[in-house]
Order: sequence, then C-alpha cells, then structure tokens
Amino acid sequence: MTQFETEIYLRYRQIIELQGVGMSVLAGGASPAPQRVRIEDMLDRYDAFCFDGYGTLYNRGSFVYEGAQDWYTMLRAAGKEMRLITNAASDVDSVLAADAAKRGFAFSEAETISSGSLLKDLCAELRGCGKAVREVYYIGRETGKHVLENCGIKTVAPAAEPVEPIVAISSAKDTPETYALAVKILKRPGAILLVLNSDAWAPKIPDDDGVTVREPVSGALSERLRRDSMCETNGGDGCETYYLGKPFPAIWEKVKCSLPVGSRVLMVGDTLGTDVLGARVAGFDCALVVGRNVPAEELETDEKALGIRPDWYL
Repeated sequence: MTQFETEIYLRYRQIIELQGVGMSVLAGGASPAPQRVRIEDMLDRYDAFCFDGYGTLYNRGSFVYEGAQDWYTMLRAAGKEMRLITNAASDVDSVLAADAAKRGFAFSEAETISSGSLLKDLCAELRGCGKAVREVYYIGRETGKHVLENCGIKTVAPAAEPVEPIVAISSAKDTPETYALAVKILKRPGAILLVLNSDAWAPKIPDDDGVTVREPVSGALSERLRRDSMCETNGGDGCETYYLGKPFPAIWEKVKCSLPVGSRVLMVGDTLGTDVLGARVAGFDCALVVGRNVPAEELETDEKALGIRPDWYL
C-alpha cells in the first residue's frame, strides 16, 4: 500500500473502534500466517459465502476473473447462502444485481447489498437532526445519481453550490474545477461529506501479461477533500464525514439480517482495509484473494501496517 492508502484504512479502523468495536475483535496482524485454501475446501465449514464484487469476482465491463464463475456455480449447487457485498454506489441494488448477472453471477436483488443502499437510513438520521439533505454537490458516475434520487436527493449543476453545504462522492470522477468547488463547499459552516463508496484503492483489469495495476478511487478522493476542507470555519478539523459500506458496521448489520440466524459465514474479498477489516467487524471469517488489490510481495508488510490478517488466503 502507499502511505496515503495506509493512513486512510487506519483512519477507518480508528473510526470503527470509536463506535465501540474493540481491539480484540479487530486484532490479527500478529497471528500465524493463514493457510492457502480452495473454495471447495470450505464447503463443510461454512453455511453462507459473502463475496466482494469488483476485484474479486469481476472488474469493469465484462471481465470475469479466472475461477470465479466456478466458485459461484459450485456454491449454488451445494445450496449455500450467497451474498454480493459491494461498495459500488454506481446505481441502486436492482441494477447492480442485474449487472452481476450479465457477467454470469445471478445474485438476486435481495442477495445484493451495496454501500449505496445504506444512504436512506443515514438520510433519515441526518433529517432527524434538522438537516434537510434535499440537494448535494455530486462527484461520480452519472448513474450514481439514481442512488441519491432514491433517497429524495437532487444534484446541483457542476458549477453550482447546494443550499446546504453537502458533497456526495461515489467514484473518482473529479476534475480540477469540480474538486476546487467541492473544497469550497466543504469549507462552509456545517459542511457534510457523504462517502458513498469507501474503497480507497482498486485494481484495474490485468494487462496482457497478467500484471495488475492499482489506482486510487473514491475513498482516496474523499480523504483528499476532507483534508483540504480543514480551515478556521471548522476549527481545523475538516468537514463532518460519513462513510457508507465496508468496513463500517452498518453494512454488516444489513448482511446479518439477510442471513439465517446462526449461519457460519465466510467473507471473500481482495482488500485488507475493507473486506478483511469489515469481516472482523462483522464477526465473520474471511478469505483474501491475493495478488489483486494486495500484491503478493506487499502482503506481509500491509498486514502488519493495518494490524489485521484474514483467516485464509485464496
């Protein structure tokens, strides 16, 4: 990980700990190295399998990782509970499920739980505190506006400012102009930053030689905005920031409510700071797909930096 990425995920961990999740739950960085396993080795051990989407099963467009379809088919045939747990906030859950199905992963809408689906509850909480949350300045994919519209939120024009100083981020689609205006908004009194997708870095599709390049995404953009919003107006603390999705507790409560009580759950993902840390928060076991968002040669260093380890490597 870059130093910036490490700082972001350590901040997430600190926020989670302040919400009451203890160090004993999150610990694991000093534990023995996990075993390398295959999904078929896990069939008798777990009742439910939760999968990250991008970087674990598939990537942009129609790209599907080798072996991922076999995992899906095997688990369906075994009658296992399956969930798609994604930080993608590029559209509502029904559309995300349909997009996964086009790639060969037929998760139903009920089996698809995205970070964006948590926005309604957050809006209710903010509105209960006197915030209208009716319009925002938005940076992200055009389809991501559907998530906001589903919560009764409009987006202002790219050169306009919302009545309330609220900025929503769902992907790293900023320009120098939109970034500068977002910072200006976030320096206003009472400003709020809504991070609809907490992923800080993500893997691109491997090149023809099989090399995976990683790039900063929405979580990294949001952290830059948060830091640049620090000013006298907010006492140097920056804007009030709300994070949706993995690794934070709210998404895991929704996952648990969707599963049969007492299910033995394995979370499968490609990212230490969201999938593995998140599974620890949920109390689930976790398996890390090595070599995508965590390069194999950086794995040990990254685990020590974040103080977490998965139960298994895939």
